[in-house]
Amino acid sequence: MTNPDDIIQQEILQSALQLYRKAGPRKVTMDNLARATGRSRSSLYYYFKNRDEIFQAVLSRIAEDVASEIRVAVAAAKSLNERIFAFCFTKIKTSQEWKRVFNAIDQLMSAEEQSKHAKFLDALHSKLIYLERGILMEVLSTQDLQVNARIHNNAELDILTFLISSSVRGVRREIYDHNDPHDAKDAAQLLSDMVTQWLRS
Repeated sequence: MTNPDDIIQQEILQSALQLYRKAGPRKVTMDNLARATGRSRSSLYYYFKNRDEIFQAVLSRIAEDVASEIRVAVAAAKSLNERIFAFCFTKIKTSQEWKRVFNAIDQLMSAEEQSKHAKFLDALHSKLIYLERGILMEVLSTQDLQVNARIHNNAELDILTFLISSSVRGVRREIYDHNDPHDAKDAAQLLSDMVTQWLRS
């Protein structure tokens, strides 16, 4: 059964994200967030200590939403190759969607604000990596004897998940941030094919 407090917290965070996109974090006060949620200012303090805690919670929720979308895509895939591709392509797609959101918010922030919130964005990056590696470990921890013959221990599994995750982030950055002409879907498929072939060789 869903906790009513959890529902209220999520409503507050969703409203905060919408306001960030319109005005930037600096202009989102507890007063206008209270108005946006239809709650009193004092009731917000029951759930969050201050605006920074809300901003941090919004970023944490984004990380969880990205991981959830990747999990859904991976769960719908059948073969090992399809699961690796689902991870890679969904990661590229969702990362780019959220990158656009962050760019819009960033443009509304002063240099001082950007510096202030950098630690929260670093925490978001770390949490995303942690969640994504967990998903990849589940994908690669298979009962397939050929795969198990390739991956002998957790250290080898960890380095493989690191390589896949880092490669996917690099592909997204080069294609979308630096206008590389390659197709993201083709790149994700080739990476998946290479990993699958190596695992089964």
